[in-house]
Amino acid sequence: MKISKTKIYEKIADILLEQIKSGEYAVGDKLPSIQALAKDYGVSVASVREAFNALRTIGVIEIKQGYGTFVTKKEPVFFDLNESSLTRKQIEDLLELREVVELATVQKAATHRTDEDLEALSSALQLMQKAVGDGTSGEAADLKFHLAIARSAQNEMLFDLLNNISDVIQETMKETRRVYLFDKEKALRRLYEEHQKIYQAIEQQDSDKAVQQMKSHLAEVRDTILENIRQK
Repeated sequence: MKISKTKIYEKIADILLEQIKSGEYAVGDKLPSIQALAKDYGVSVASVREAFNALRTIGVIEIKQGYGTFVTKKEPVFFDLNESSLTRKQIEDLLELREVVELATVQKAATHRTDEDLEALSSALQLMQKAVGDGTSGEAADLKFHLAIARSAQNEMLFDLLNNISDVIQETMKETRRVYLFDKEKALRRLYEEHQKIYQAIEQQDSDKAVQQMKSHLAEVRDTILENIRQK
């Protein structure tokens, strides 16, 4: 089966995911090697490797160095509370805290940011854009962007507050991006564009627009997470 060259790794991942869902590959089965799949699909080894990384991100395969790649789950699992350090109530509280703090933070950032702050925000955006292209989740760049906004507000306590809970924020960012990675209605590019709009509002020093864009982004994050939580 030959595959066209547009978004190759996504198409490979989709094919493999459907084969896993249908039972062609059962839980515990070893998948063909990257080299074998590259030959079958007429694509590069790098494209198959990216597809494997995407499938590993959503928890359906495990890559064991020296042994091969094995199916671990039939369906993608996103925010599984059994594997999380957080309860649903804690997640809801965190999302509410982020909205309260980050709306105030982005408003201040838009009026107080410096050229150096814009460079830090732009650097984080570039890393997010790279993640869109290579199929990785990019939550580290996402966190870097939000912390750079807090730094731009020129209030050390606001920055310290977000930085102190950065581990749990990144955990929820990771799960959000896992959903976006395989939800065709969402897609990581859309998530990147939301951040880009926030950046543009800060760059233009438009505090009202910055708050509006951040509010829209955080509402999307909240809805995405709460819709995909697997209860304990």
